[in-house]
Amino acid sequence: MRSRLITTLILGFVASGFVAAQSKEWSFPRTRSYGRATTEYNGKVHVVINYDYSQRKHGSKWLLLDIAMSSVQRFVLHKGDLKLLTPNGRELSVAPQQALNDDAKGITSVLQNASIWRRPLETYFSQRQMIERIRFHVAPPGAGTASDEAVVDNDYVTMGPIFFRTPEGTYDPGTYRLEINTPVDKPALPLKLE
Repeated sequence: MRSRLITTLILGFVASGFVAAQSKEWSFPRTRSYGRATTEYNGKVHVVINYDYSQRKHGSKWLLLDIAMSSVQRFVLHKGDLKLLTPNGRELSVAPQQALNDDAKGITSVLQNASIWRRPLETYFSQRQMIERIRFHVAPPGAGTASDEAVVDNDYVTMGPIFFRTPEGTYDPGTYRLEINTPVDKPALPLKLE
């Protein structure tokens, strides 16, 4: 009887730990939300993201995120500096350009459908007249040259679209965490998919 009680308690603790790991809770200091799908991080690096379309339509393998940023200290942002953590703890990297090229029809569809949901992010910055484009992706494919890096400083707003691709085929509802690893600051912003 006693061993059954101990076994039940152990299984209960293991199960509760598994549930806690499945519904990961993060804190997001220095962030502020505007509406349903625009979030601002204000530290040594100033970041604004918008994911209105993806927040509503996340039933495909593609997640579109528009990002704008500036920094008190100049640095080079590399494609590998951004990662998206899923609610179940999986880490997604920014999609490679070849993946967009391989699914040109799907990317074109996402961009066309998202066009009414995208927001101008430069209005959150005082240096909004000077824009530096992030060209991690060329979308639709064939519309220019992609680059794996972009310069971020306090003279320009560095901005552009970012695509993530999930191997599961769809994104589950929940809170995702966008992490940006820079030498100046380590911004983390929430993405809440409903």
